[in-house]
Amino acid sequence: MKTVWRTIIYGLCISLFFGADIAYSAQKKKIKIKSVTIEGNHVFSDRRLEKVMVSRSSSFLNPAYYYPEIFDDDLKNLELFYHQQGYLDARITDHQVIIDEARRHAHIRMEIYEGEITHVEGVSVLGNSGLNDDILLRKINVRSGDVFKRSNIEDATLALATLYADSGYIDADVKPDVRIDSETQRALIDFNIQEKQQFRVGEIHINGLGKTKSNVLMRELKIRSGEIINYTLIRESQYNMYTTGLFQSVYIRPEPSAGGDSTIKDIRIDLRENMNGEFNVALGYGSIDRARGKVEVYNNNVGGKARKLGLAGKMSFITRSLEGSFTEPRTIGTSWRTDVNTFIELQEEPGYNLNRNGGKVAIGRTISKNETMTLAYRQEYTKISNIKLSVVPKEKDVNIRSLKLSLVRDFRDNLFNTTKGMYAELSTEVGGFYSSGVDRFVRSDFRLKYFGHLGKSTVVGSALDVGWMEAGSQFQSIPLQERYYAGGPNSLRAFDYQKVGPLDEKRVPLGGRLKVVFNIIEVRHSLYKRIGGALFAEAGNIWMNPGDFSLSDIRTAAGAGLRLNTPLGLARLDYGFNPDPRKGEPSGKLYFSMGQAF
Repeated sequence: MKTVWRTIIYGLCISLFFGADIAYSAQKKKIKIKSVTIEGNHVFSDRRLEKVMVSRSSSFLNPAYYYPEIFDDDLKNLELFYHQQGYLDARITDHQVIIDEARRHAHIRMEIYEGEITHVEGVSVLGNSGLNDDILLRKINVRSGDVFKRSNIEDATLALATLYADSGYIDADVKPDVRIDSETQRALIDFNIQEKQQFRVGEIHINGLGKTKSNVLMRELKIRSGEIINYTLIRESQYNMYTTGLFQSVYIRPEPSAGGDSTIKDIRIDLRENMNGEFNVALGYGSIDRARGKVEVYNNNVGGKARKLGLAGKMSFITRSLEGSFTEPRTIGTSWRTDVNTFIELQEEPGYNLNRNGGKVAIGRTISKNETMTLAYRQEYTKISNIKLSVVPKEKDVNIRSLKLSLVRDFRDNLFNTTKGMYAELSTEVGGFYSSGVDRFVRSDFRLKYFGHLGKSTVVGSALDVGWMEAGSQFQSIPLQERYYAGGPNSLRAFDYQKVGPLDEKRVPLGGRLKVVFNIIEVRHSLYKRIGGALFAEAGNIWMNPGDFSLSDIRTAAGAGLRLNTPLGLARLDYGFNPDPRKGEPSGKLYFSMGQAF
């Protein structure tokens, strides 16, 4: 049976990764670009110049095809690229496209004249009176002696316009005047400014509020009547209002004062509220929990004050849970957010059954747009039953009381299907901090994820998950559900669920106090419309005690998978290969799940 599955997976991977290329070859109108040769370039490498072009050399995962009209645009873009970098005389002096009709291949050759680079001779601002020269010149990132770049001129123009808009001059006009001496390759730059009128904030008009209280909206507004208009603060206010989740649309714009004062701009806020109630039903399937379902009921605007109240029920073959939640976005009028959760859960793990109930109170705030800090108190009452371990823990009924501090930096473009960005989280949890018993522990976790593009259709990701725990007494006193486990559809996909690390003689996972799981690389490639493929490599292990760590214990896995974007989310099928199976271990595992592995 294993051989059959392996053959199927091999066949699927090969057909999907190469199928698109075979299909293209069958269409004789398409000509694949086999090589691009660039001559005469000394300042920029061939690789750098090819990135400017659409017509580039084909690679294993990214075939490229020759289209005359696109290649003509590439030639123009190459010259434009040089001009933007200060080489104003650069041009394409010659080009050839040699087509092999028999093989349907194209070989492209280009010759470039780069010329001399142009430098900035001087920079000045003209026409200003409300803002002095020193303030304006500090905003201009162009200095005498710099390489002349059109993009820097555009950036400087935008910076000056933004500075004026943030200083109340929302109608100011900034125009650069560039004079270039072609003999000396020198450029003089004047920024001509028409400041016009400086405005203050007048009345604030809100349209479209229904259930939401006006003070909920006003606390997100960063400008007040009588202040000088600041365009950046208006944009931030619009962003803050939209991210409350209360509104489908938010538009903020200045308009002439209703009182006729030419130095005043009233602020008009047009809103469209979302529905306050939500009812969500979800069904799915996974290799571990098999069939699963979820029902959620939410009110996202309790009392019109942006408070959220919810109830969620989940059920699968291994888990049954009911959770209630409440969120106060502005605790006692501050910028701190409070989340309260209560739950009841029954869960079947490989080594035991868990019955727990309790709750958590978390207080957090946004430090910056991409950084958050959270302090959480957790209290749980747990009962362990149906223990399959040969060494039974000292305590089966355990109460957990803990405090956890978390710091997060999140620069991902999408939380559920990231294509670029970074995520970092550092947390420390102290258990049993004001009580005695077996629930005393200190746990620290560090998670790091990184994603980047490799061509248009390929995303490369990597993730590191490290955790370690210190307990007040021996290992057996640590509650089973608090220990670290690895192996399964999201970590080390070549192994059985939770069976990487210490096992007893019956091959039941014991868990550990040190966890290192490294998703070394995962290459995700779009194959056809909603279908994608992936190749991955992983390493890691679980150690019973941190002092037992050894590089020789690191387990590895590699494999391939398929991805399907469905209306319900991303469906994922992965087969992981175990290059060094030990006694009782499979040579590989097939997992089906929803969502990305990390």
